[in-house]
Amino acid sequence: LHYPKFHLTNDDREYLLGDYLPWCESVTILASTKIPDCRDPFDRPFLDLALSAKADALVTGDKDLLVLVDNFSVPIITPATFREFMPDLTT
Repeated sequence: LHYPKFHLTNDDREYLLGDYLPWCESVTILASTKIPDCRDPFDRPFLDLALSAKADALVTGDKDLLVLVDNFSVPIITPATFREFMPDLTT
């Protein structure tokens, strides 16, 4: 939420997190996760988290993650695809 592309103020971020965090659960990242090499090392935590949490999908617009779609056991989908298949969750 801190990325400049979101254009959020500190108050906006706090409000969104206050709404979002009650729906979250803690996950312990497994030390032995086997994830594919990714072009951006800063994306590794997202892959580790998705795998450790046994996520239904990793929703992202990040091109460095989207190129891994065929090499990762958790589906990697765009926000548009998520909205298409999960319309009740996005309205």
